[in-house]
Amino acid sequence: MAHDNRKVLAYSRRLADRLEREGETALSKCIRQKLVEGVPQNATVADAVRMIPLDSDSHLQIVEVIPSDAERHKVVFCTEVEKQIGEFIDMVSHRSDLELAGVNIQKTLLLHGRPGCGKTSVAHYISEQTGLPLVVARLDGIVSSLLGSTAKNIRKIFDYAGSIPCILFLDEFDAIAKARDDQHELGELKRVINSLLQNIDAMPSDNVLIAATNHAELLDNAIWRRFVQTIEIGLPGQEEIEEMIDIFSEPFTSELVDATKRKAFAKAAEGLSPSDLKTIFDRAKVKSVLSKEKELLVETLLSGVYNMKTSEKSEQGYVKFLSDYGMSQITINKVTGIGLRRVKSYLSEI
Repeated sequence: MAHDNRKVLAYSRRLADRLEREGETALSKCIRQKLVEGVPQNATVADAVRMIPLDSDSHLQIVEVIPSDAERHKVVFCTEVEKQIGEFIDMVSHRSDLELAGVNIQKTLLLHGRPGCGKTSVAHYISEQTGLPLVVARLDGIVSSLLGSTAKNIRKIFDYAGSIPCILFLDEFDAIAKARDDQHELGELKRVINSLLQNIDAMPSDNVLIAATNHAELLDNAIWRRFVQTIEIGLPGQEEIEEMIDIFSEPFTSELVDATKRKAFAKAAEGLSPSDLKTIFDRAKVKSVLSKEKELLVETLLSGVYNMKTSEKSEQGYVKFLSDYGMSQITINKVTGIGLRRVKSYLSEI
């Protein structure tokens, strides 16, 4: 249907009507529900979806449009990072006021930090707080196998983002913004950086650009100067981990509602990323369902932390870990099945 979203919707409604007439009410209802969930509720987003640019060689979409949803992402950050993010949101939300006052500052933000610390979640959060759709550049579409097309794709993306009110989000930014003195890169890729710099410089002041990278050290020096604000997203501290417990536990209940157990778990999990923590809680949910437990058990969650943080595992090391973070010898015996005498022996040897 030539990427015409309106045709897709129209034919889908006709199909649902026909199925309903033929008595296939369950399938008809399913299609109608998908239409409600999938149709952008904002006219701007609807136009954005219809005009999505394609790579001229592969015909792949080179961006994805994600409508803002204030209920989708819950984020937890330290006070300083939260303050910096809030300042950027204020700048974006009041961009018209700034322009009227003659302050034509670019709305550009660079997020950097270790993988899994929440840079992508920050971009979604800013989208939700400002009400602007997030236009996510797809690097598999941008970096064409024909290198001469990569700069053209970058130009297409910036032109597209400039045509609608949105936030342009460039994830894995180092893939197209590496330092030009990198001896391992081809000359064509270095020219891509020049194209990227030119497009950032040509952005209207009311456009919004967010970029994210796990490898800030690889970025070209000139790239840094193009961003009005840079924020390092670090690992969560114990206080932030305690806040994340409730978010990652949903919709389950957890033994970590107990304040002492919660603090012990947060101390044990310090040094892990939010992505690591989510994985631990997701695995605990699977185990809870399969074992027909009514809540997420502390032992299961601590076991996940131990496995995530420890490369050389041993029964004695596991027992000591559980003991260090609040479990009594009797409880360790009960939840692990390791004999009480052996538990005592392991702990007395250390």
